[in-house]
Amino acid sequence: MLRASGIAYQYDPKTVIRLGYGRSFDIGVFGSNFGHVVTQNLPVLANQDISDSSVPGQSNFTNDRSAIFTLASGPSALPPVTIPADGILPLRGPQNAVDPRVRPTTQRLPTLDAWNATIQRQLTATMNIEVAYIGNKGTHGFAGNGPAYNANEVAVGGGTDPGAAGFKAFTASANRRRLFLNGVPAFTYTGAFAGLTCCSTDVGNYFGNDASSHYDALQVKVEKRFTQGLQFLAHYTYSKAFNHDSSYYSVDQRVAYGPDDFSRNHVFVVSTVYEVPVGRGKKFMGDASRAMNFLVGGWQLSNTSNWSGGLPFTPSIGECGHISDAGPCRPDLLPGQSFSTGLRRDASGNLTWFTPVAALAYGAVPATVDACTLARPTSGPFALPACGRVGNAGRNWLRGPRAFFSDMSLAKNFAITEKYKAQFRFDAYNVFNHPVLGFSSTQGNTCIDCGGGGQISSIEADASPNAPNGMRQLQFGLRFIF
Repeated sequence: MLRASGIAYQYDPKTVIRLGYGRSFDIGVFGSNFGHVVTQNLPVLANQDISDSSVPGQSNFTNDRSAIFTLASGPSALPPVTIPADGILPLRGPQNAVDPRVRPTTQRLPTLDAWNATIQRQLTATMNIEVAYIGNKGTHGFAGNGPAYNANEVAVGGGTDPGAAGFKAFTASANRRRLFLNGVPAFTYTGAFAGLTCCSTDVGNYFGNDASSHYDALQVKVEKRFTQGLQFLAHYTYSKAFNHDSSYYSVDQRVAYGPDDFSRNHVFVVSTVYEVPVGRGKKFMGDASRAMNFLVGGWQLSNTSNWSGGLPFTPSIGECGHISDAGPCRPDLLPGQSFSTGLRRDASGNLTWFTPVAALAYGAVPATVDACTLARPTSGPFALPACGRVGNAGRNWLRGPRAFFSDMSLAKNFAITEKYKAQFRFDAYNVFNHPVLGFSSTQGNTCIDCGGGGQISSIEADASPNAPNGMRQLQFGLRFIF
């Protein structure tokens, strides 16, 4: 569903100003409002998982290769789920062993508010420029890439690190979940389900539709319509896109907030089509014979090139086990400091995006000393966070290598008769065979104080044929038109 409005004002014969605003709604995806949450829960649907070691009388079969039923007999029957008079089942099922799909008691429709302001100016009879501000605000959307997240994550908490041998929390991890806080279950059941409580473990399929996102962009576009054999479209976008990650979102939304995993701050794209001005009716050899025109006429060259900024990533550290047993593992960035990144090779010849600092490790610590009480180790611009705390280095604070993609196509058009035509095409994807180096929130060693930190070991993950960041792919084609 969409509600939109806009106005346009012609400032002069060559200049137009446009403003627009719209609000759109969505029903949600993969059951975030309907569907899975209703149809894939008890009592409508139950999942049965049987292994050979769980079959009575076959406890010695543990290799998961033994037959557990025959096609004639089928698997053992699933114990029936009895619906109580009030119609309410325990969240994790009668056996407290179901991973349920959960939605909030109040339905939330994902909502997007979008707005823009544009100035368009005609430069020549065939060329115009457009400058625009684009913004949008997402509400009641996914945390992360959706649609569900863990609504009962373990929060960080205080503890000790005797002799720097490893962090020991003051409070058991189960008691740091919001649905089992301090050992008090959020749900205690009575009647047929007396004795069941919930929840001291993950509730990982919560379709909350309760996160937000924000996007702001400056866009500049120059377009030349097709004249004298040339057409092009060039546009530059400077943008900032922020959202919430699903990790640790249920505990502290501020920790989960940051640049979108897939956002590139700078994107410049140029697309061109050029008809070679040779052959009948063209600037050169316009009176060529039919045979000569068959060879030299009808050639067309096209190209799309993309120069983009890098994808974001979050720095991590190698001493996670000394400061916490839960939550994100990030360093503290010291006041007024920054961290240098850039393409280089280490002493072993490995391609790296940054040089790791020395380990944020304690020196020798006597077994009787709690390392959590010691001054925080520092190295370069970073410090080891205090025990039981998430470091202040924000989510997706740093950016990986820039990207360059360029695809090119060469086509030859043949006019066989007035009715029948043919085209031969040669397409080159990533024509310069330029690698798009993989270092982002999902690729590369992002540990800033580990051996091997910053190393780039592959190109971006999507390297399939015809993908913009795959290595060079060549394709030939012949098309007959009638």
